[in-house]
Amino acid sequence: MAPAADKRLSGRKVAAVACFDSFGKVAMTLLAACRKEGAETTLHLLQVSNRALSRRQRLEIHRTDRRTAVKKGAWGDFRSLTAAMAGDVDVLILGLDGLRSRDALLMLAKEWSGRTDRPVLVSAYPGILFRFALEGMLDRSGADLLCLNSEQDLSTYQLGRHALGLSSDNAVVTGLPLLWNADPHRAAPDQPSIVFFEQPSIPAHPLQRRYICKQLKALAEAWPDHPVIFKPRTSSIESTLHRRHGEMAGVIERMSETVPNLQLSFKPATRLLRQCGCAITVSSTAALEAMALGISTRIVGDLGVTETLGNHFFADSGAVADFASITRDPFTPSHRVEWLQRSGLQPQGRETFLTALLERLHQERSPLPTEGLGPGSWGSRQWQTYALRHGGRRMLSSAGARSSQRKRHKTRTALRRLRDGLVGFGWLSRWLRER
Repeated sequence: MAPAADKRLSGRKVAAVACFDSFGKVAMTLLAACRKEGAETTLHLLQVSNRALSRRQRLEIHRTDRRTAVKKGAWGDFRSLTAAMAGDVDVLILGLDGLRSRDALLMLAKEWSGRTDRPVLVSAYPGILFRFALEGMLDRSGADLLCLNSEQDLSTYQLGRHALGLSSDNAVVTGLPLLWNADPHRAAPDQPSIVFFEQPSIPAHPLQRRYICKQLKALAEAWPDHPVIFKPRTSSIESTLHRRHGEMAGVIERMSETVPNLQLSFKPATRLLRQCGCAITVSSTAALEAMALGISTRIVGDLGVTETLGNHFFADSGAVADFASITRDPFTPSHRVEWLQRSGLQPQGRETFLTALLERLHQERSPLPTEGLGPGSWGSRQWQTYALRHGGRRMLSSAGARSSQRKRHKTRTALRRLRDGLVGFGWLSRWLRER
């Protein structure tokens, strides 16, 4: 290993903030790349109200790079936490969803007003962009370095920015950071498993979810010598960015009582993929991880190929199949390698990220927008000023979406909190998350 003085980020401090498990993992992946180049790295896991990460989720994030310090906090501490970073921290990675990225950028502009010694701001994605892709990229467009998954994502971002007369020079294609460590040269398992990777909110309809459960049972019965594993996105007490349905795991668990090789597993996806011979999902990022490892991968096509399901992202991958064809031959890879390389797998992605980061560290940093405004891609100066005057900062941080959701669900939320408080589930759930 090269001496610390010879490393490109020697003497630099790199921090990251994240609220949810998938964003925490990608933030930790970027931090690991920086630490190996000599940087001092820290990840701040900031709890969102009533949606704390469980102990298991925190351990999985820390396992990504055990040598990076992890500190717990609350999202409400973001402003005070980052205010002191100007002049002390060199890079701040925002491992945040779109709306919290907006909120963070507005708070940072306030705290770092006029300062050119502020940290370089970096944003990256933890998964594929199949819904609201341009909107999500423009939410994050105030970052100095925006890491994108593919040339197609970059092209979409360029179109949106150029339509507004803005530069897109802050964006680079690094591929999915979670695929940087993928090694396709692995030994084939003796008795490969078939793993279905669940998503929190896809498919949306209960009938669709019941259909998938029945098909997985039939698949297990057709291949009795191979474990057929259902991997829930989270357990019932764990949080994700998107609200989960949860009942599929219960259905599979009941089915497993009569089908011995049908199993439920909460092991990390990376561990399950080691013994996996066929990965199945509707549109999970786990499909890209499996393809990058050379594993036979199937995208469920029984329900159609639509934006709602997100599997339209995989339409040209060669992996879309119905359960009938999966049952006939689950173990022969069918995905197109060239498609994978266009859609998230960038073998030089880590080096692209580090090179782009170093360039920005050696450039003079421009001050963040003033007067409480966000980047130009959030709207014209006139609109943003009007929005602030009549709707406050929340109007800009939410792009107008959050307020309508709150109003619609206010009564439902109040009833849920009352129910949980009366029966004691609220405090019990919080206690279990910490175990």
